Amino acid sequence: MTQDLYPCPSIEKLKGDFLGKRLHDVPAPAAVIDRHVVKRNCEQMLHAIRELNLTFRAHVKTHKTTEITRFQVGMSTDPIKLVVSTVNEAEHLSDYLAECRDGGRHVNILYGLPLPPSRIQRLGRLGQRLGPSSISVLIDHPAQLHNIQSFQENSSSKLGLYIKIDTGYHRAGVLATSSEFIAIVRTIFDDLEPAGCAELHGLYSHAGHSYGGDSRSAAMSLLTEELQALEGAVRLVREINDSGEAMSSRSFNLSVGATPTSSSIQNLFDELNGRDQALQEQSKRLKACIDRIQAKDCIELHAGVYPLLDLQQIATQASPSATATEIPTSSTPSPSALPSSALSTNDIGLTILVEVASLYPDRRPPEALITAGSLALGREPCKSYPGWGIVTDWGFQSLSSSSSSPAGPGTGRSGWQVGRISQEHGILTSATHGDENEGDRAGAGALAVGQKVRIWPNHACVAGAGFGWYVVVDSSLPEHRRDEVVDIWVRWRGW
Repeated sequence: MTQDLYPCPSIEKLKGDFLGKRLHDVPAPAAVIDRHVVKRNCEQMLHAIRELNLTFRAHVKTHKTTEITRFQVGMSTDPIKLVVSTVNEAEHLSDYLAECRDGGRHVNILYGLPLPPSRIQRLGRLGQRLGPSSISVLIDHPAQLHNIQSFQENSSSKLGLYIKIDTGYHRAGVLATSSEFIAIVRTIFDDLEPAGCAELHGLYSHAGHSYGGDSRSAAMSLLTEELQALEGAVRLVREINDSGEAMSSRSFNLSVGATPTSSSIQNLFDELNGRDQALQEQSKRLKACIDRIQAKDCIELHAGVYPLLDLQQIATQASPSATATEIPTSSTPSPSALPSSALSTNDIGLTILVEVASLYPDRRPPEALITAGSLALGREPCKSYPGWGIVTDWGFQSLSSSSSSPAGPGTGRSGWQVGRISQEHGILTSATHGDENEGDRAGAGALAVGQKVRIWPNHACVAGAGFGWYVVVDSSLPEHRRDEVVDIWVRWRGW
């Protein structure tokens, strides 16, 4: 197992170094997780899945931790279905999943890239440990099926197969109308299933192009289109293998999603639905599609970044905020204190803690240097603004007492953003727009050398990759403890 080549730091030492510290005393840069927000986002997804009688496959690639995986799968007795982007992720989860299996929960891990031959032996060893039907893989080319039998030699069980279908993203997947698709289906049914070494579980697609959307209706429309594409593809599967009643009555899993599209099912329960005619019509269309498919096959949604969210996801506006279901703590909240239904930065569970290294007041407009660049923040753009991260109002004394956000400091904006970036340097620039003079800086918080600030990243999957652990805080605690480090979650490394 390759985790031996990428050893994790001692959790005991990390907790000894960090627990009880205030964020202001934590060395920067650091990746900060808000436990309350992450747990709330996971619960919102699981609630929607249960209400619609769907199944869910949680992707762990964003956070790479056992702790958040626990939130994603919940505490029920339902089967645990996961997606991993590296075999290393699955290996690190194997102890936890073995415990779940021993406790009576069925476990299945899907390796989330079309299968390369070099991964089969390690996946086989995982299958041996976790038991029958515990491992599935993606197939999008006939050649990937040549070495399938070696999985059984390593695991003594069948390998689950999902055919990955390209429904418009064009990153991976086979076209259902192609000769390769026909060859894959025939090889599975004519050779692999009769040999007892593999079984077709269903079809899989990933709507990564849903990141380009900007509304709930757009996300729901794309989810409907994705479902319809797999509905057509599974019809072709049955036509290619016309083996009579046994095939016509066989049920397949249609696994669809990405965080925007999978999260969009939450709109079916949001009160905005009744006030927005376009959203109401799209909801009816999606629900009809779900009901039609579920009469014969099973719908499985998958998503990964939704526990943490980020600025890219906020820009999609694909789903309602998880805060919309929370009850305000005040018995008589003002209208401005009531939670908004719109997805917002209040729903982002990851921030990057950085330190201000220098100030440049003579630049027009003024700028500042932080000790974090592309290795700490990532270098993926966000369509909603021209920068590499937005600085929250946390740590700004001039803004904290008058924060416009009802959730308190750290949920509003400071007026600064990461405007330029290199490997270890980030340049904070004004988030306001207009003439380049000091007046444009009037709404931004004052900065000082040595000050710690927190930044919402554009893409959480990439921003977290540079860190070996997450510093965990909890915004549901009393206000004086919300900056206190309450836990450390080690992040897995390697492939």
